[in-house]
Amino acid sequence: MKRIQILLFFITLQFPLLAKVKPVVHFNFGKSGNVTFAVAPESIKSDKGSFTLSRIGRPLFYADAPAEKARQGDGALLFDGKGDGYLMSSPIGKVEENFVFEVWVKAKEVIPQSGETNLVALNGTSKEGYGFAQRGKSWVFISGGKGTSTIGNAVKGQWIHLAATLRNGIGELWMNGKKTGTFNATKTIASNFSIGISNDQKQAFQGEVYEVRWSTFDKQEFDEESDFLINYNKKKERDKNKDISRLALIENIQKPGLGKVQVTTFENKTQDADWLIVPVEASCQLQVKESTGHKIAEFQLNNGLVSRSFYVSDNLACVGYKNLSNQAEYIRAVKPEARVMIDSVWYDVGGLKGQPEQSYLLESWLPEMEADDQAFELVSVETTAPLERYPWQQKFNAVSTDWPAKGLRLVLTFRPTERMDLVKNVEVKVNYEIYQGLPVMTKWVEVLNTNDKLVRLNQIETEVLAVNQDQVNRIHVESDFSFALVNANLKGSALMHYQGDKIEPYQAGESTTKWTVDKEYHTWATHNQAEDNFLNFPHRNLLLSYLPMGPDVDVSRTSPFKSYITFELLQDDDDRERKSLAHRRMYKKLAPQTTESLITGGITSHDEKTLKNFIDQMGELGLERLDIQAWPGISHDNLEDKYVALWKNIASYAKEKGIVMGGYELQVASRGRGAEVDCIHPVTGKPGSVFGQSVCMASSWKDTYFKNMWEFYDKTGLMTYNMDGPYHGDPCASTEHPHHHGLYDSQWEQWKSQVQVIHELQRRNMYVPIPDWYFLNGQSATGMGYREASANLTPDQQMLLGRQYIYDGTWHKLPTMGWISLQLVGFYSNDPKIGLEPLAQNLDRYEGQLKQFLASGSQLTIRGNRLYDTPETKAMVAKNINWFKKHREILTSEIIHVNRPNGRDLDCMLHVNPFIKEKGMVVFFNPTNRKITKAMKLPLYYTGIKGKAKFTGEDGQVVIKPLDDKSAIELTVEIQPGGTVWYAIEDVI
Repeated sequence: MKRIQILLFFITLQFPLLAKVKPVVHFNFGKSGNVTFAVAPESIKSDKGSFTLSRIGRPLFYADAPAEKARQGDGALLFDGKGDGYLMSSPIGKVEENFVFEVWVKAKEVIPQSGETNLVALNGTSKEGYGFAQRGKSWVFISGGKGTSTIGNAVKGQWIHLAATLRNGIGELWMNGKKTGTFNATKTIASNFSIGISNDQKQAFQGEVYEVRWSTFDKQEFDEESDFLINYNKKKERDKNKDISRLALIENIQKPGLGKVQVTTFENKTQDADWLIVPVEASCQLQVKESTGHKIAEFQLNNGLVSRSFYVSDNLACVGYKNLSNQAEYIRAVKPEARVMIDSVWYDVGGLKGQPEQSYLLESWLPEMEADDQAFELVSVETTAPLERYPWQQKFNAVSTDWPAKGLRLVLTFRPTERMDLVKNVEVKVNYEIYQGLPVMTKWVEVLNTNDKLVRLNQIETEVLAVNQDQVNRIHVESDFSFALVNANLKGSALMHYQGDKIEPYQAGESTTKWTVDKEYHTWATHNQAEDNFLNFPHRNLLLSYLPMGPDVDVSRTSPFKSYITFELLQDDDDRERKSLAHRRMYKKLAPQTTESLITGGITSHDEKTLKNFIDQMGELGLERLDIQAWPGISHDNLEDKYVALWKNIASYAKEKGIVMGGYELQVASRGRGAEVDCIHPVTGKPGSVFGQSVCMASSWKDTYFKNMWEFYDKTGLMTYNMDGPYHGDPCASTEHPHHHGLYDSQWEQWKSQVQVIHELQRRNMYVPIPDWYFLNGQSATGMGYREASANLTPDQQMLLGRQYIYDGTWHKLPTMGWISLQLVGFYSNDPKIGLEPLAQNLDRYEGQLKQFLASGSQLTIRGNRLYDTPETKAMVAKNINWFKKHREILTSEIIHVNRPNGRDLDCMLHVNPFIKEKGMVVFFNPTNRKITKAMKLPLYYTGIKGKAKFTGEDGQVVIKPLDDKSAIELTVEIQPGGTVWYAIEDVI
């Protein structure tokens, strides 16, 4: 009996024709020619019935076919999209009968934005009949007079089986044997049957067609498991292998690993502690639900502040993203984990299809959702320690912290399905990291190629997140692909200003963060459809992270690709200060070099005696860094013996007094280095860039300049990198530069070059202040506010403007992330009104500026030819620097914005840090020429103090004051004209 059953099983596999569908017409083009690229026959007869197609134009026979047919020597018809095709004047079938309409097809091009409908096979017309077509990146089915339905994604160069069935009045659509949608039946079928073109010969297809069949069947006699033009032996084998792989994957997910915890339900407990004032020390975990024996798995990254949940069935889907402080859910729809364009073809990485409504997600929908067989599928789940993004050791008075930050990394590995022949040797890894005590996740993507043949990674989307509408403004997203700005772009990171007509994306580098309209959203939950369509008010709630251009790089076995890193901070409130403070805390923890603090003396001299006298004064006063400023600065590639000896001598002399040093150089932006290495403007094709002229950091220049620069550092002992004009995002259209092949990889390769330099600087334990935004890659400071012309203002103007720079700049920077200068002498001018020389005669103004800049905690540079000229001047400077060092920990902590300086009334700087002894420091300023007595309200919530606070003033007197229920207090101060008053704030124990 068992042998009979086995025999019947194999008969079923080998003879699908036993099924009761009745082919009416069947065009198989496999043998329609024998010489590739030869013109196809004038007419082609159907294998069934007496139907004949007549040739229009010059379609070609091409030696290509679906896998098993290609091995048998079959070919296909190749259509050029210009009007070639086949026609006959007869329709097939009757409107009221059950039918199966099928086609094997391959797209030659996929143009996402294309709205054209290009017919593959048409029975009747688009108004009266049925047809398969390609519309941009989708396969669609036309039901005449009843609309057009999407079948699935069109992928360049992939054979796809498309089918439509009408069964008892119900229309269903299929792709590779899987149901993907429905359609409504047409009322009539016009007199036409065509392949490759429409009946009017206008809507021409570009690609290949191997086979077209129209069949009928009785009421209950169609079986999708046996009746399509599909090799069911192959399909069953694939399904069996997939089941085996799925079980292995689930076993992999369940096995123990770093940070893995088995749970029965996810612990999405509300976080009661406010992480901004109380340390949240919950461990970072990958919670894995216990297996129930089904072919699904669920796991979640969780650190007690945020959680991200994943569901695994046919593929992996992110199904939850929660802020545990307020239980806000961010996910409204399943999207792929990432998207990659390889050799001009887009592929999803992970994800599930078939969610009915994308304004919300029901868990009950998940079992019904299916994988796209043209998407990379999950094959393994691993946990490991966080990545050390760059080398860093605590130095230069930085905070004491873990590096890398304590946390957990999740690595999801994806491989192509069997149908993805063009990328069969490509592997994609999606990396997530979560950190202890931060509501932040980071994400990046790696692409590996296990073949010796190169593949070109044209574009990549490392994050595709369908965000709930109410949380769009409560997630801060930026990446470390950032340049061309001194201050932050609050919408993300990199921002490129281009003066001219915007022709291509490269002309405005912009941020990697994009909020776009989700074309799959189609929700009823919209305020007004007319406004959406005509007033451009649609919901922009699809978050994408992608490069403005490229990367357009070749990936090989020896050259894998690692993307930029995207940082996602979940906010729990709309309050500006709270959101800003959270952002600054993210930098403090994930870019701790931003807390390095050095008091600097700046001088322009190259004279050895002058420099040593300046260093002597710095040592006496306790300054910590010497900067040789413009002009002339220092030429870091000048290896002449005399030049190197000078700076080695000065650096050694400074080091003896505990001072590190470096010097200014205009390095890249605005500095041409020669036509053969400068950026080529994409529009003109000639040397030229946004900044007038800049060297290309992916040219041969970098090979010589940086080699000499590292040698210069080794020989001299300089310990700071004071470069102006680091890589600012210039595109370069050269095809001759050795480190990029053309325009579309030029931004990526130049950015990588700059990042490599900064990483090496941190490996050498150097200080890295540059006027740009590479903080997430190791930069230490940028300008607090940056208007070069402000250096020509009078000291009185610079006083108040300096405090405004600090107030504005510290919304998105820690104090130590911004530098500011105290000008003892003019920068661009010798006008005596600009500087403070002679210092003894301007002692009050010198002290006024010194106090406010030290009180800000920013990176202060005192610029001049000397720091004091009399014992009184020396004593004043020493007193203020000693005060700063005594209170440095709180003065370099975050600033809460009480009131912006306006010159008319008191203003103040309020520092907070709930994690140290001095939890606050407030410094009041009186910019007027009159004495002011005023009650100032101070918000002390972020000091973490509740109940009562202790205020200690400059005179040592202590005042204890009760706080209100919001931890605020009114403090009455009396300040003389132009004066200051400060108080250290502590908890009352």
